[in-house]
Amino acid sequence: MAVQGFYNHYDDPDEFWDDAPLDRQRPNRTPAAAAPTPTVPKPEPPLSQPTSRRAEQRNQEAKPPLEPPSTGSSFASMELDRGFLPVRIEFSSGWSRSVGPHEVAEELMLAYRGAVSLRLARLYSSGRWPSPQEVSDTAVPDHRTVLMLLLDTETWEQYSDVSSRMIRDAGYDVYGSVVFHDEHPVRVSADRTYLQSITVWPEWAGSAESYQIADEILWCADQIRSLRPRFEVRGDYSRYADADLEYHLDRHRERLFDERVG
Repeated sequence: MAVQGFYNHYDDPDEFWDDAPLDRQRPNRTPAAAAPTPTVPKPEPPLSQPTSRRAEQRNQEAKPPLEPPSTGSSFASMELDRGFLPVRIEFSSGWSRSVGPHEVAEELMLAYRGAVSLRLARLYSSGRWPSPQEVSDTAVPDHRTVLMLLLDTETWEQYSDVSSRMIRDAGYDVYGSVVFHDEHPVRVSADRTYLQSITVWPEWAGSAESYQIADEILWCADQIRSLRPRFEVRGDYSRYADADLEYHLDRHRERLFDERVG
């Protein structure tokens, strides 16, 4: 998302930046399916493989087939983005014969749970513990990014808002685009990390095609994606060490507070 730039207090290289840093100095008609409880496998050391085998494995992991994992649904599968939101949903040929209208929401949550477990298994199969930012792009930013984001703020109110949004969890209840009997038959609830529930009215699901169900879930996922916080650094701080950023953030915070109370 493009962000309009503006003059930053530290764009003047002659102001403060030459100082030496301190030493460290969203009506629910049916019960919603339960939220997923993803399992994180214990990391195992990678096996020694020839270079060609490793390259082939990396390519397969980059574009994995949507196969239902053992912990998910036998009739639906999902592909997730880095925020654990669905970007693709596929149904098996036995979906319409095996899944009744009242089972649609539960089966979709099973598929979601399986997709979460599969993604986490891949992340933790490299033999090392991934950082929170590698696991999800909705994680709290790393320390350096936090410093830069706060230095980008121009008022105390903005500073406080950015500080809060970086660590605060939030709930999101969104509805699909279809209107059925003057209401929306599909609802998805999520937090900052995962989908928490999927609700699909059986009255609508019984007459809907599988692709329509998928479109509604993906519509909801897009809404949740747009509501979650996004953090983008505007300024260029590449030449400054973390200690420099910490030092100048202390002075920046004091200045914003003084301007607020003055």
